[in-house]
Amino acid sequence: MKPVPPCIYSPCRALYRVLVPNHPRLVVSSAQTPPPPPPPPTLPVRQVRPYTRPPRRAAARGSPSSSSSSSSSSSSSSPGDGTPDEREAAAAAASIDKRYTTQRDVERSGRDRLPKDHEITDPRIMVIDGGAPEGPLPTPLVLERLAPHESLRMVQPYGAGGDAAAAAAAGPRYAVCKIVDKRDEQARQRALRERKRAAGAGGKPGPKAKTKTKELELTWAIGPHDLATKMRQMGGFLARGLKVELLIARKKGGRQVGGGEADALVDSIRGEVARSGGREAKPATGDAGGAMRLYLEGRQG
Repeated sequence: MKPVPPCIYSPCRALYRVLVPNHPRLVVSSAQTPPPPPPPPTLPVRQVRPYTRPPRRAAARGSPSSSSSSSSSSSSSSPGDGTPDEREAAAAAASIDKRYTTQRDVERSGRDRLPKDHEITDPRIMVIDGGAPEGPLPTPLVLERLAPHESLRMVQPYGAGGDAAAAAAAGPRYAVCKIVDKRDEQARQRALRERKRAAGAGGKPGPKAKTKTKELELTWAIGPHDLATKMRQMGGFLARGLKVELLIARKKGGRQVGGGEADALVDSIRGEVARSGGREAKPATGDAGGAMRLYLEGRQG
């Protein structure tokens, strides 16, 4: 029978290690302590869709694949095709770093705007911040120093400009980007949309913008205070050049109004229309005391 080894964690041995000097300390092997867990993997931050890549279009079922079409198109066009200017432009584009956004990249992107903020992949850019362009500056540094309400917008893409000799002598022309206030830009875009909406559908100016029509309703037995409120609303609409359809009807279970009182109400409404600069677009329909509709319009221009 094997003897039982003494426990190294017994109270007696613990006191012995504390009280007796120069006693060899207990060294716990690394096998008894589990290793620390590895740090979680960090994935690089990338855009889901780069700016310069056009949107993918699903091919119709039964049609040839996009790879075959692209290979056929690339094989059909060779570097020797085209005019000398086109061959020179193609050679210059091939020598440009792919990170720089050129006018050709903007046209191929399928977007109606230039890149902004983290869509800008150019390593160095010229920056406009309320004055003359400065730079070239590193793009990551410019983006890092932006305030929360600021945005970096490209206003001119990268390009050499001029002919090949001038480009070789002057060097590259970096993209020009402008620091804008997001709030001012949103207000400008909102005003632009309002102007397009007022000019006509789709932003195409027509011969005459369509005038909005407002509708107001009141009863023949309306009180003076409510009548003044309705007339103030009608006058505001007419002053803005809008059309107004005013319906005067009897209220079910309300006070009955005689012919003289109804005619007086219509006369007061027409007087308020004249004071507001409006007029009747066409004759009124209905009868006084029943259901009557007035067609009014404000001053134009």
